[in-house]
Amino acid sequence: MRLSVLIGSMGWGLAQSQTITFRSLEASSGSLPTNSSFVFDGTNSDIAQQLYNRHKAGDTGAALDLTSVPAAVTKRLNRFNIRFNDLPGLVQRAVLWDSGFAISPDNDPVQIWPMGDHSMADIAIPKADVANVDCTFLNCSQPNDETAYSTKFCTGYQILNASRCVVDVFEDAGAGSFLGTMWSTGGDPDMTPELRLRDHTWTQDIKEFGGNVTFSVYAVHTVPSGEDPAWDVCPSGYGALTVPCHRRDQFSDAFMAANTTVPTGSAWVTTWLEDEFAQSSGFNKLLLLPILLSVVAVLALGWFFWRLRAKKLAEKLTYEYGGVSPHYWSRDTPDMVVRPMLVTSQLTSQFSTLSSHYESVGSNQTLKILLGSEHLQGRHIPFESLVFEKAISKGASGEVWICEYNGHKVAAKRLLQTKHQRAHNVQAFAEEIELSASLTHPNIVEFIGVAWNTLNNLVMVMELLPMGSLQQYLRENGVFLSWSNGKIAPYADAVTENGGMPKPFYVLQDVMAGRLRPSFSKDCPPWIKRIGLACLALDPRNRPTALELVQELQDRGGKEAAECI
Repeated sequence: MRLSVLIGSMGWGLAQSQTITFRSLEASSGSLPTNSSFVFDGTNSDIAQQLYNRHKAGDTGAALDLTSVPAAVTKRLNRFNIRFNDLPGLVQRAVLWDSGFAISPDNDPVQIWPMGDHSMADIAIPKADVANVDCTFLNCSQPNDETAYSTKFCTGYQILNASRCVVDVFEDAGAGSFLGTMWSTGGDPDMTPELRLRDHTWTQDIKEFGGNVTFSVYAVHTVPSGEDPAWDVCPSGYGALTVPCHRRDQFSDAFMAANTTVPTGSAWVTTWLEDEFAQSSGFNKLLLLPILLSVVAVLALGWFFWRLRAKKLAEKLTYEYGGVSPHYWSRDTPDMVVRPMLVTSQLTSQFSTLSSHYESVGSNQTLKILLGSEHLQGRHIPFESLVFEKAISKGASGEVWICEYNGHKVAAKRLLQTKHQRAHNVQAFAEEIELSASLTHPNIVEFIGVAWNTLNNLVMVMELLPMGSLQQYLRENGVFLSWSNGKIAPYADAVTENGGMPKPFYVLQDVMAGRLRPSFSKDCPPWIKRIGLACLALDPRNRPTALELVQELQDRGGKEAAECI
C-alpha cells in the first residue's frame, strides 16, 4: 500500500464506527526461533529476533533509561511478575520493539503503528519499493562483500508513499539540522540494534509544487548516533537498517482505525519471557527488612560516590578549560589584555559535550559546516583515495601525515584516532578546516580538500612543504638577523592565560576577528601608536589611505617612527 504524506492532511471520510485493530499474540507461533537461517541485514525489521540471538550468544547491553515504561509493556510483563527494569538491556529493547515502541532523543518511549497487514518484524521497506517511487540510491560495500543501500535523492512525498508505519509525535531538538539518511539497508550480522527515533525535517525547492516544501519524516535508526553516517556518505564498515515512517498527526483517527494495527507482541517473545524471566508470585516477608536496609546502604554509598565523581569531573573540566583558553596578553604590556570570549560561555560549551547523544549539538553543526560551507563546495575528497604513508608530527589532540593523493605527496591533518572524540573537538577541527579553505594566497599553504568516512575520522588535506615553515627553517639554520624575532612574528609575545604559547590557528582566528593586535613598545610615541592602531582597524574602510599616511608621517617626521615597534 502506497500512501502520500498529503493523505493525512486531506483527511479521509471513513466511518466513525470503525475501531483500531489489535494484532493478537496468538497470530504468530509461540515457538522460540532458531538463528540458523535468520539474517539481520536490513531487509527485515525483526529487531526482536536479532536481539534474542545476540542475548543467547552472550552479548550484553546497557539498561535503558526511559522516562517511563509504557503501560502496554508493563501489563504484558505483569502476568509473569517481571519488572521491566530487572530485564537485561538487550531483552528490554526486544520487548519494547516487539510491543510496538521505539525511543525518542529525550528517552521517551514512542508508539509505532504498522500499516495494513504489516507487523513490527516487516515494516522495513524493501529496496524495490523505494525504487518504485523513483528514489535514487547510494551503493556502499560492506566487509562481507554484500552491498548496503541508502537513499540519495528522495523527497518526503516519495519515501512516505512506500512507508509501512506511523509513529506518534515526539520532540527532536536537532530535527532541523540533522543530516542523516532516512532509509538504508545493510548490517553487521553480530550487531545489537538500537531503537533510536529521529525527525528528518528539511525544506526543499520543488518547482512542480510551486517552490519551497517542508518535509518531516520520522525514522528508526538501529546504530548508535556516533556510527550513523551522514547523508550521501558510506559507513566505514557495515551499513544498518533505517526505517522511515509517517507522523501520527498527519492522519485522522478514522484513517488510523481503518489502516493501522496496535502491536500487542509476538507469541514467541512471550514464551521467551515466561521461560527465562518469569518470577514466582510468592514473597517471604522476613526478607523485607534486610532488603530495605540494603537498599538504603546502596543509595547512601551511591550518593557518596556520585558526589565524589561530580567533584572530580568539575575539577577536570576546569583544568581542560584553562588548558585551551585562547586569551592572550603581551609579555611586555600586561595591561593590554584582549579577552575574546567570556569564561562562562567556554564552560557552558564544555559541559554541553557531556550529553549522551553525540549529535545533539556538535555533530549537527559539524555536518552543516562540512556540507554547507561555501568554501568547501567542490573540495570533498573520497577518503579511500588517500594513502597514509608516514606520521610527521603529533600533538595533544591531532597529528599530521604525509599522504599520497592522485600521484602527489600531500600533508593530511586529522584528530588523534582515539575511540571516542568529543563533539566540540570535532566541531573545532571542522571550523579550522573551513577557515583554512577560505584563505587563498600564493604565500599561504594551499588548501586541497577535506575527506572523512566518519566524523571522528575527519581529515584536512593541504599542500606539502617538505622544508617546513619559515620560522622552523630560520631556527634550524641559525640565520642571524639584526632585527628582533618580533619583527618577523608580530604576535610572538602573545601568551595564553597560563603563560604558554598560543597555537597559530588560534592567533589567526583572533586576529581575523579583531580580538588580537600587535603590541607596541612602552616608549613608542602616542602619535605613532595612534597611527598603528588606525592601520589595524578591522573594517578596511576605517583604515587611513596611503596618501593620508604619507601626509601624517611627513608632518611628524620619520625619525621617531624608526625607533618604534
